[in-house]
Amino acid sequence: MISVIIPTKDRPGPLHRALRSLTRQTYGAFEVIVVCDGGSPVDHVVDSWTGTLPITLIDHRTTEGVSRARNRALDLAEGEYVAFLDDDDIFLPDHLQAAADALAAGGVDAVYGQALVSPTWLEAIPRLHDHLPRKDYAFDTGFLGIANFIHTGSVVLRNPAATPVRFDEGMNHCEDWNFWLDVHYTAAYRFERLDRLTCVYHQVPRPGAVTLAYEASPTPFTAARTLVYERWPAATLLDETYREWFRTFDRRLDARIADGLPTKPHVYEHAVRGLHSSYTVGRPPSRRLLDALFPVVSPAAASTSLQTASAALRGGIRALV
Repeated sequence: MISVIIPTKDRPGPLHRALRSLTRQTYGAFEVIVVCDGGSPVDHVVDSWTGTLPITLIDHRTTEGVSRARNRALDLAEGEYVAFLDDDDIFLPDHLQAAADALAAGGVDAVYGQALVSPTWLEAIPRLHDHLPRKDYAFDTGFLGIANFIHTGSVVLRNPAATPVRFDEGMNHCEDWNFWLDVHYTAAYRFERLDRLTCVYHQVPRPGAVTLAYEASPTPFTAARTLVYERWPAATLLDETYREWFRTFDRRLDARIADGLPTKPHVYEHAVRGLHSSYTVGRPPSRRLLDALFPVVSPAAASTSLQTASAALRGGIRALV
């Protein structure tokens, strides 16, 4: 059985769509645990699916954070496997079946499907969707320590009840990334990407955690990335060079926000797309990509740290030759 965990707050409409996507699953051995993390009650939404879905509601009277919400659900999860679904995303009909088949075959402990990223509400893959971005990166253990390339709602993994791993309740940004690193390195979970689209990741323009995060300077993602890098040290000089690229990315992003300047849509995904492809073949990170994403508009926005790290990498490579 798979336990599907859905934290929610003040989004009854999207939550309704997320639950409806579960009724369309071709795999039927699952339970649903909804955690209302404060905000408006969702009893009426959950009650509308009682009898159709095996659903349990945990109601936090006050907001305790998404990590606490997921941990509360993990405490109750009875499934051999656990799936995560954000309240504003959906599973495509074969999401749970594809994951269950891959996990049952053995050899891996966690799988993630490919996610279609949509700026509008979808409940199925549209006929024309090649113009939409995807989160579809092949798994790479080294790159996982550099950037989060796995969408939360795409993951199904072995229930971590027997491990010490839980979501860090002090984190409300990048908490999923930290969790993937923890189950991978602490609990030795083996990851695998599925070869198909299995979910939709909605990035609909509206007030939300990600949107609000990109309105502050420094963004909460800057602090979260710093924490993750401190907690999980870089394994190689190449890894550290890529981390320095992202530190520069954060500084430039924070500077543009502080100056009231616009940033490219999906700027983080553009960064991950470019760096994942170069990292997996052992090339240094691209300064040209960084300059394309964040044109330097003032001396204060420029940084020489990436050049220093790249020079160190080249020196390290020459020393090995």
